[in-house]
Amino acid sequence: MRSPARLRVAAAACPLLVAACLLLISGCSGGSAAPTRGKPDLAGFLRLPVATPTACNAKQAGATVGRRSPWVGTVDVSVFLKTTAAPDVVRGVGDQLRALPPVATVFFESAAQAYAEFQRLYTCSADIPAKAVPASYRLVLHPLTRTERDDLVTQIRKLNGVESVSCDPSSPCLPS
Repeated sequence: MRSPARLRVAAAACPLLVAACLLLISGCSGGSAAPTRGKPDLAGFLRLPVATPTACNAKQAGATVGRRSPWVGTVDVSVFLKTTAAPDVVRGVGDQLRALPPVATVFFESAAQAYAEFQRLYTCSADIPAKAVPASYRLVLHPLTRTERDDLVTQIRKLNGVESVSCDPSSPCLPS
């Protein structure tokens, strides 16, 4: 059984680790990408073994294990959904994203797939509950300017069911 102090440390670290994970797995590649890039091999990535150790002591932070998310270099914008979003809301967000003219391709990653990806990217993943890692939509955009991309991101952030939106760190999204 875990001590109360260890649980407090793990709980305090959870939001930071999840935020770091979302940034890493966002896998964006900028706002003016060509929509002809290949499909990411998420299924192949999920066949990799889970990063070890899966459980760590309270003083050890999770770390990447030298792997790269299959989304890196494949998508321009990652749209993370609220973990409480009902299935019809999740489908509705996908429908709305597919209808946006700048969007060339939409990939969906379920919460279960996202958590499985998280487990393969990070050690100490057992300390993070599966429900803390959200489902997401990954977007490939038609060529557009950064301003047009930022306007699109602002529009996406307002959709019901969207928790956050991530762009390539070399061309970050405007703050929400």
